[in-house]
Amino acid sequence: MTRSIIRAAACVALLSLIPAPVLGHSALVSATPGPGDELVDPPVELVAVFSQDLDPSRTSLEVRDVSGATIARGGEPGGGPREFRLALPQLAPGTYEIRWTSFSAEDGELARDSYTFTVLAAPSPSSPPSPPSPTPSSPPSRSPTPIPVTPAPSATAGPRGNDVTATGAGAVLLPIVAAALIAGGIGLWLLRRRAP
Repeated sequence: MTRSIIRAAACVALLSLIPAPVLGHSALVSATPGPGDELVDPPVELVAVFSQDLDPSRTSLEVRDVSGATIARGGEPGGGPREFRLALPQLAPGTYEIRWTSFSAEDGELARDSYTFTVLAAPSPSSPPSPPSPTPSSPPSRSPTPIPVTPAPSATAGPRGNDVTATGAGAVLLPIVAAALIAGGIGLWLLRRRAP
């Protein structure tokens, strides 16, 4: 009976040694322009960095304007196996959606998601300040300075077409819980088999 317990514990220990990256996808780590960025100067290139090495033939970037029209699509490897770049045309002021698809060369997993950034209108030239009044006047009223609100990056990663994708902690925890349940079941089966 002691051998059965040792075997069951060994199975659980081996399953707990599975590294987390094997269970994950090639997720977006950073991008320029990034999620929620507000830019005065339109970018000429999109640079995205992912958490795993990419298969360039199955990885792509797509830029859409506010009407949903595709502005740029495709991309090519950048400065390393986890970087992907896409040249951009001249972007007018407005909000743009980035849709990315990554295919990991490490675990063969496909991941997709999207985020937005905004190109702001260039500030108009201001008129020269008026000369100060010779007589004292009431202090000028100050209007509060607006604080820009940056939208949170999209946390949804779902299927487009018939592909099933998942990101986040749920995709990592589910296989670990399933493996622990299977190991526990094997351990109980071994205990019952050894019992008189």
